[in-house]
Amino acid sequence: MMLFSKIRLQHNRFTATQNKIVQYLQEHAQEALTLPINEFAAKCGVGEATVIRFYRLLGYKNYAMFRVALAKELAAETDTQPIYEEVQAHDGLTDIIRKVADSTTQGISDLKQQLSAEALATIEQQLRQAAVVHVIGLGASGVVAQDARQKFMRLGCRVIGYSDSHLMMIAASIARPDEVFFAISHSGETTDILRTLALAQKRGCFTCALTSSIDSGITQLVDAYLLSCTCETKMRSDAMISRIVQLVVIDILYVMMALQIGEPAIAGVNQSRAALRQYRNQSD
Repeated sequence: MMLFSKIRLQHNRFTATQNKIVQYLQEHAQEALTLPINEFAAKCGVGEATVIRFYRLLGYKNYAMFRVALAKELAAETDTQPIYEEVQAHDGLTDIIRKVADSTTQGISDLKQQLSAEALATIEQQLRQAAVVHVIGLGASGVVAQDARQKFMRLGCRVIGYSDSHLMMIAASIARPDEVFFAISHSGETTDILRTLALAQKRGCFTCALTSSIDSGITQLVDAYLLSCTCETKMRSDAMISRIVQLVVIDILYVMMALQIGEPAIAGVNQSRAALRQYRNQSD
């Protein structure tokens, strides 16, 4: 994963002093390439120990590796912003449009580095072969779960969606080993979701998740997981970017499953479209 993608992934976890480093990289990334660690720390207005903790948090063993990663990032000559830009209270409409659009576009673009092809293949196969797929999600994640239920159902899969914690736990407590539980959880720490997955695992079910938190309870619990990490800002506290990116991940799974199922999937999609079209015509 590229350096700036890692920074965006960890952005919500940085301390106030570490965010000074992020801000300096945002504005002076090219200059940072030439600086030894003591000068870099001084430019950022932090101590060397803060710089060390910063690059270790991103997965780099030493400052040299961090600078190599920065050089590779700049050599890529990407048009996207290195770090998410925060919407400010004084921003005009043009700035708001640009910042919101850019951060959403960047969140989708980051998926190319965040998504594990191995995890995608494993989860797709398990969903496609499951006797029943239980898609679970609460609150705003429940909206994404409902989208997943609709898409997978069109492919001919037997899918049940839950946005009620009691119902999902009941389903997990009586599930069979050939059933799959697929959880959508932005935080990865929702207690009822974790309890449901633990119950499902006791029943021998395959469990998987889509989450925005790499170091969370859900990633430690499930058999496989997909990351859709984005930086949520104070002006967008409803995690809207994350929902959009999660919907893209669901669409990727949907396309993968459709290709594997083949003609029966196309037939199922066409049949559902015809049924909905007929219903709409009757309603008119």
